[in-house]
Amino acid sequence: MTVHNKKTRERITALAVALAAALLSLLATRYFSFLASLENIAADIRIAALQKPMPQSKDIVIAALIEDTVTQFAYRSPIDRAFLAGLLETLEKKGARVIGVDILIDQPTEPDKDALLKRTLQALKTPFFFSYTNTPSIVNEAQLAFMNDFIPPQNRAGANLLTDPFDGTVRWIFAGETNPGMPIGFPRKAALLYGKATPPENAEIIWRARPDVDTPPFPIYPAHTIALLPDEWFTGKIVLVGAVLSITDRHRTPLAVVHDGDQGMMPGIIVQAHGISQLLEDRHHPRLATGPAAAITLALALVGMLIGLLKRGVMFNVVTGLLVIAAWWSGGMLGFSHGLPLVPLVAPTLALALSLWMMDTLIGGAERKQREFVQSAFSRYVSRAVVNQLVDNPEALSIKGERREATFIFTDIAGFTTLSESLNSEKLSDLLNAYLDGACQIILKHEGTIDKFIGDAIMSLFNAPIAQPDHVARAVRCALDLDDYTERFRAQHATEGIDFGITRIGVNTGVAVVGNFGSTQRMDFTALGDTVNIASRTEGANKYFGTRVLCTERVVAQCPGIGFRPVGEVVLKGKTQAIMLYTPVAPDEARSDFFVAYQAAFKLLEAHNPEALPALQALARARPDDVLVRFHLSRVEAGEITSRVILDDK
Repeated sequence: MTVHNKKTRERITALAVALAAALLSLLATRYFSFLASLENIAADIRIAALQKPMPQSKDIVIAALIEDTVTQFAYRSPIDRAFLAGLLETLEKKGARVIGVDILIDQPTEPDKDALLKRTLQALKTPFFFSYTNTPSIVNEAQLAFMNDFIPPQNRAGANLLTDPFDGTVRWIFAGETNPGMPIGFPRKAALLYGKATPPENAEIIWRARPDVDTPPFPIYPAHTIALLPDEWFTGKIVLVGAVLSITDRHRTPLAVVHDGDQGMMPGIIVQAHGISQLLEDRHHPRLATGPAAAITLALALVGMLIGLLKRGVMFNVVTGLLVIAAWWSGGMLGFSHGLPLVPLVAPTLALALSLWMMDTLIGGAERKQREFVQSAFSRYVSRAVVNQLVDNPEALSIKGERREATFIFTDIAGFTTLSESLNSEKLSDLLNAYLDGACQIILKHEGTIDKFIGDAIMSLFNAPIAQPDHVARAVRCALDLDDYTERFRAQHATEGIDFGITRIGVNTGVAVVGNFGSTQRMDFTALGDTVNIASRTEGANKYFGTRVLCTERVVAQCPGIGFRPVGEVVLKGKTQAIMLYTPVAPDEARSDFFVAYQAAFKLLEAHNPEALPALQALARARPDDVLVRFHLSRVEAGEITSRVILDDK
């Protein structure tokens, strides 16, 4: 199968995965109670905590039967009928436009008080209605008969509260008229008497937000104080009469996920007030419609598909997926607080997770096997970054090159030819393999690419094939680690009587042509150009100065955090222009007095100043074994007061 056909088939599979993940997620959050509850809870949190404040209702007032109201009677329940009759008359006198009473008149009390309330109802001219239900689980036949006799049909309103079967939370306005004898629902009855027709459907309740933390969404006054309050507080309003007690007629609402008290476990009369307010103001629930919600779920499934197509492994998928999910949930929460609708959170999250899992199952498994094979075959020779690129992008194996900035390290062992003549082939092979293995581990640790081995020499590069913004400093740190390793290696084998030569290291940076070069049967990832040649010759210059690590001035210019000693203005073999070479030093050395004195002496050399001689002699007395001081002192003593050095060989 060609690469093109493979990719086409892979993309078709990926799209099928995304569609399947989105569909399964939508069905799961609709038909599985646990997931449906999670989606509701996610919406409830936003409604309870992030709604924008709303002004207190101007159309609805609650005459609340509170503890102080009921304790003045001989019995708490049923509510004193004489008091209720007086309250209704008072509200009519105060100009209430509609009176709604959320009290079931389903049993007799004191005959004279019952008669008084009945006469009062017959005499009321203000439109009114009472809560009513014929649900067998709430009222028996005797209670229903009493209620039917007491409350005229035109003054009845269905008092049922529709709750979520999963968590018992009140979520919908009861439309009523659901079975024979059941009247219109309480909120719809209030709206109708107020002059607002409403559709016969169970609409999801839009909970009215408070103006502030101390102000309820509806004015609430104790029922026993109504007569003492100003008439204008009630004139032209819908006045709702109901219990606001601590243990009676309390119902869980979506606000309970954040709030307690009347905002969480809410009295039935306040629940009804929220429904009435919604109907009067034609407010629509902020929950996103089914179509756009499904589109969002599909979009997150596609995101999961795209993450899977990156083929970065299970851990990458998990971490990236979690970041996307966190961003989606944060955006959904904050967006609602700024006026956006209630977007689904659980279904898109599930879609993304399913998409990632299915992508990994269908595509990732085969990719991992291929990755493991390539890593096994190549990771010993090139950096992990190159291996990953080959796995993720097979087209990278094509024969092409590009001009790019890169930094190169060349290493070579001094006197290795002589050493090889003194050892048998087996011992030489073991020694060289051990040396190269340690050196390569250091290069790979710094994420360099091992280009090639040339006998005992190593060529490596940085910033290719993947970009490394710090490639120059990275290469210098690698060179210092290589120098430390090779010196330890040399010292270790010196105790065995093996004269292992010093390792010379050269570092240069610049533009080179980097890519795969060769034939369709065999190719190498390598670099070509003058930058590479200069790196090689910089390594060779070490033998003239007695140094182990040399870097070009281009390298030094891009490593401000590393200390360097100037070595000389060197004209390399085959070149006409001199380049300044430096040798890196340890941080402590860069802060030493000797380092400062050497810099000053070198400036005298650059200026051809005869004072360079005593300066170098002083340095030689301080450090008689310093190779650079000895090199320059011997030249100055021979009459060459200059930092310029012309090399006749590599």
